[in-house]
Amino acid sequence: MIREDDTTPAARGPGEPLPQPPHSFWGAARRDLRLGVLSGLRTFLELAKVMIPAYGITLVLDRLGVIARLAGVARPLMQVLGLPGDAAVPLVVGYVLNIYAAVGSMQALDLTMRQITVLAVAILIGHNLVVEGAVLHKAGMNGFAFGALRIVAGLVAAIIADLLMGAVS
Repeated sequence: MIREDDTTPAARGPGEPLPQPPHSFWGAARRDLRLGVLSGLRTFLELAKVMIPAYGITLVLDRLGVIARLAGVARPLMQVLGLPGDAAVPLVVGYVLNIYAAVGSMQALDLTMRQITVLAVAILIGHNLVVEGAVLHKAGMNGFAFGALRIVAGLVAAIIADLLMGAVS
């Protein structure tokens, strides 16, 4: 017996359209590119809402002399990390707010690549402590103790990173 395939007129009912071929490669590529660009723009706008104000506030604080005073107070600790005193600003911003605000405030300072790397190590380990501490507290953990542990771990890792980069250069 001859078997008829779906696309032959006998296999379809009267007036039934032919099945559509799967999407073409280029059609799918255009769709995915469009979705990727839209997703990237949304992400850019979300990050810009945090980074631009952090950059602006840091710049204003610098012009008002607040950062210079803070740098003087923080200089001894920052020197242990191989950083200038004014690097305390993005460090504190990262600890209290988030990584993106810290990056925004770093941009307003004149830091070398090595200093940015050391600072990033400390911030990546101990960022967003307020929110994450509250979440840990809700989960039954001591958010304050865990936050202190993250700060110490971040500072120790930053010191090690600075020493390693000093040994390499």
